Amino acid sequence: MRRILVAILSVGMLSGCGLMDMASEARANLNKTGNAVHLQVLTVALQQMLAPVNTETLTPPVRMFPYGNTFSKEATAHEITETFHTFLVDVKQGGQTEKSNPTAEDMRLKSRKISLAAGGVIASFVPHEKLETIIEEQIYRGGRYEDTAYVLLLTRYTYLRDFFFVSVVDKSERVNLDSVRKAAEYFTEIKYIAQLPFVDRIKLHVPQFIQVVNETNPEAAENAFMDLDITVSPTEYKLLARKRSDGLNESQP
Repeated sequence: MRRILVAILSVGMLSGCGLMDMASEARANLNKTGNAVHLQVLTVALQQMLAPVNTETLTPPVRMFPYGNTFSKEATAHEITETFHTFLVDVKQGGQTEKSNPTAEDMRLKSRKISLAAGGVIASFVPHEKLETIIEEQIYRGGRYEDTAYVLLLTRYTYLRDFFFVSVVDKSERVNLDSVRKAAEYFTEIKYIAQLPFVDRIKLHVPQFIQVVNETNPEAAENAFMDLDITVSPTEYKLLARKRSDGLNESQP
């Protein structure tokens, strides 16, 4: 009888180990599948966001919005930061040329503007919790992408202000409860960035990014370029608060 019990216990232990191994393998396969789906979602979102048909208009880049939204919701805070950094490098360095009299094509103005727009769209849709993670990891802890994080905050601020907040306050034909809520959400995010203790570091400088236009002859090709400089005003949100109140009141029937 004792031998029988030992045999049964041995079989049970082996079976248990087998089940544990099967469970571990199943979890590993699920993780692999989940990672594959995750990467596919990110890849497709970026591909579609940068597709020529979706980058024809950049002010605002409305066709890019759905794909930027998908990317920012799916990506981790670190993936968002790294992707934004890649676009930012292209914007700042992609126009370098050895030509003494470069054209807009030589400076890659169009593709660099698309990269800046892509970064701005991604930054616009980052969930607030992920934004806080980026700030904590890159700014407060002095991460590798600290300078990039400041620009991410800047583009988020300008895009939410110019393309989202203003579209509700100034361009809504009919104001309802949902419109008021969205305006409040955008304003809250704008105010949050403007009140950050390091707001003076939230700025962007891009050398030779704006083509100089000949006002007397707009069709004439000009080979002169200006730098782009943008900052966040720490008090602008107060004016936007008044604009929100006045705009929504005027839109009501």
